[in-house]
Amino acid sequence: MASHRVLKLTALTAVPLTLTSFALPASASSAQPPRAETATFSFAKISSSKLADVSGVSAAGAQGRTADRHGFRVLRAPSGETAVVDSSLAHQGITAAAGTSFVDLSWKGYADNARYAVLRDGREVAKLGAGVTSFRDRRVSPGTQYDYQVLPVLPEGGAKGAKLWGVKVSVPASGSLTGLRGQAASRAQSAKVASTTTLSWITFIPQKRINAPSAGCDYGTKFQFGGDDRTAFDWKSSRYRTALHATITWKDKSVKGNKHVRPTHVYRKSDGKEVAKKTATDKNMEAKKLGSGSNNVDVRMVLHATNPFCKGLGGVKGAISGAFTMNLTTSGNYAIRSGKYRLMPNHHIYIYDGGKVTNVLTRKYADAKCLVGSILCREADLTGYYGKF
Repeated sequence: MASHRVLKLTALTAVPLTLTSFALPASASSAQPPRAETATFSFAKISSSKLADVSGVSAAGAQGRTADRHGFRVLRAPSGETAVVDSSLAHQGITAAAGTSFVDLSWKGYADNARYAVLRDGREVAKLGAGVTSFRDRRVSPGTQYDYQVLPVLPEGGAKGAKLWGVKVSVPASGSLTGLRGQAASRAQSAKVASTTTLSWITFIPQKRINAPSAGCDYGTKFQFGGDDRTAFDWKSSRYRTALHATITWKDKSVKGNKHVRPTHVYRKSDGKEVAKKTATDKNMEAKKLGSGSNNVDVRMVLHATNPFCKGLGGVKGAISGAFTMNLTTSGNYAIRSGKYRLMPNHHIYIYDGGKVTNVLTRKYADAKCLVGSILCREADLTGYYGKF
């Protein structure tokens, strides 16, 4: 898969924890953790006037508006310490800051006594005490990029509102004010998305034809259903079963949905002749806007198309089905907050932005029986896929 829940971290991303498997169980560490250094550039201070903005650009100018829109600034503490601050996902509850000798992470805890662990490049670097919601890492090198994960240490049964975060932080190569300003401006400029961004969910049957099942469908073992005859996850291909698109216009945060289902063909095995054709309804498919903020949009994608020739097993029809909610930001971050899908046929979720295509999910099918009856088909979880487009 092109994007992973925990292993692939790109930029600043937050994902709500609906499954406790994403977090560390409270029993993982019963010992009192050592005291870790807290962040100077904390969430609260970044949001207040306690830090001076020394970005060196006018808030009314084009560069200043770009920096503000995408959340990149250069801030200075009363002590004189200066850092490039990324608050692009402050609305999700996390910020990051970096100077040449430190990285500061700060977040909103899900409860007053919430506990967290911090991982860097997949290895634990801190296990924090109850109520601690920031961390400073001093074991960094100038000009280096690090991947951090902030994971809640959850009680048995989980905790409502708990989130994990993934953060990719670039430590500045230069500590001069000019160098820090240059990095902030570069980050803000590179974070700009196109005027429109399209989220797509495509499904396709890789085989040219697949055998009809012995039960559950109008046509039995002497027949075959037509497939899409392609194996590559090629976003340009016009051969698919279902297509669902959501196009975001960033100027007004509007979302326009588009959906399409291709017809299902039935062929006789003995001579390959087509004997029937039907198209499943798309009435249960939708791509819509759930909400938006100053720099982000929530999109809901619902996919459901049954095999028009199959009544199903046990009263349950088989279907290409799934649903997820994704948050996308103007700084080019995405995160699937929640979602599931059935493992048939192949699934391809991607984001198109200004000519660039980013794969979110490429998953091959598990079992053709999924198209006969959902009772035969397990679901896979989409919660926690995140990255940058």
